[in-house]
Amino acid sequence: MIKPFVSAILLCSGEGSRFKNTTPKQFLHLSGKKIYLYALEALYENSLIDSITLVCHRDYLEQVSKDLTCFEKKEIILVVGGKTRQESSYKGIKSVNEKTTHVLIHDAVRPFLDPSIIQENVLHAQGFGACDTCISSFDTIIQSKDQDLVDEIPNRKEFLRGQTPQSFSLKIIKEAHEKAIEHHILDATDDCQLVLRENHRIKIARGSEENIKITTELDLIIAEQILRLRAKTLYEEQRSLTAKVFAITGASGDIGRAISDLLKIEGAIVLEISRNSGYKADLKDPQQASSIFQKIYQNNGEIDGLINCVGSLTRGNIKDLSSMQIIEMIENNFTAVALASKYCKVKKGGHIVNFSSSSYTRGRASYGIYSAMKAAIVNFTQAFSLEEPSLQINTLVPTRANTQMRKSNFPNEDYTSLLSCEKIAAEVVKILKTKNITGMTIEITKD
Repeated sequence: MIKPFVSAILLCSGEGSRFKNTTPKQFLHLSGKKIYLYALEALYENSLIDSITLVCHRDYLEQVSKDLTCFEKKEIILVVGGKTRQESSYKGIKSVNEKTTHVLIHDAVRPFLDPSIIQENVLHAQGFGACDTCISSFDTIIQSKDQDLVDEIPNRKEFLRGQTPQSFSLKIIKEAHEKAIEHHILDATDDCQLVLRENHRIKIARGSEENIKITTELDLIIAEQILRLRAKTLYEEQRSLTAKVFAITGASGDIGRAISDLLKIEGAIVLEISRNSGYKADLKDPQQASSIFQKIYQNNGEIDGLINCVGSLTRGNIKDLSSMQIIEMIENNFTAVALASKYCKVKKGGHIVNFSSSSYTRGRASYGIYSAMKAAIVNFTQAFSLEEPSLQINTLVPTRANTQMRKSNFPNEDYTSLLSCEKIAAEVVKILKTKNITGMTIEITKD
């Protein structure tokens, strides 16, 4: 029996008219990486996919060609898309590798494609000739012919929501497209629709609630949250940290000390920066920040990573804080991090780890300045990761941590409920051992 040859067709040529942005949504960044690259990597890394045909927006051919230079182990065919989704899909079908027996067609704006979905699609495409990825509907389905009055409320158990990928025998999907063109059907939004017109049965593969299609700005926010939940599964502990050089700001604090101790156990060289550490500097002072990192560069060359633990908290309502207390918190929690990130010289592929706080999600009474600065750290890190794509720049968000700063500001807390500094340090080390993770906001919880 001849082994099937499966080609994935990634549709990446949409205009994104419903997304209020001049850039098509597949080329926007999601946590430091273009949206379409998430889907491309899922297909590229799957052993069931033999070849990939990427159907691209004409205006982004040059940009995509540059992106593809690091994908060298599997064939990727680049094709210019058409005016409609149907035309783009057909162009992809006609351009697949000549060995192709089956195709898997996926939307580039669905970044969270699980291997299990790919596997089931390929299995059903081979067994049935056609497969559609679907999920159940939890909402009641309403039928309205005029979008004004309710005509019918059907049984939702009989209705599913369609996703991609959709997978087919090449012969079946190619003939379905050709028949559609013969009958002047030119703007179908779904490949299974064309196959169904030819009275061919279609097997259902189970999709995922996370396999969302990014269509609106709200979808992009939801996608960020999905990535945050998935972040810890992205860790790939591949690298030894022996003899690697890391600078830690705020090294005299509880979290900084815990990270320093663990890195030394891992065999790393640690450069401690604080007002009273080995490298003494007040990092909110631009001149001192520039000078200390120039000294580090002279002594060590480019280093392997920077961990920014610097920060402070003074509780009090904004009206009650002095001007100097407000300025001090802004400078300690944000300015120092920004200046350290600016002046530190990190090797290509190296890490910058910044610390936010669980308070960043909304302003908190009695520590509004602090929570505002922690929100600023998240946005700063995301922006900096886009500006410096050769680095891995991420934000860590610990829940309430067992530090002296926390205890002095919240003296009546149950300390046993707090996150240990040692666990935070362990998460930092995991990130420093990991490749290809940037722009992420990663939560650390006690459990």
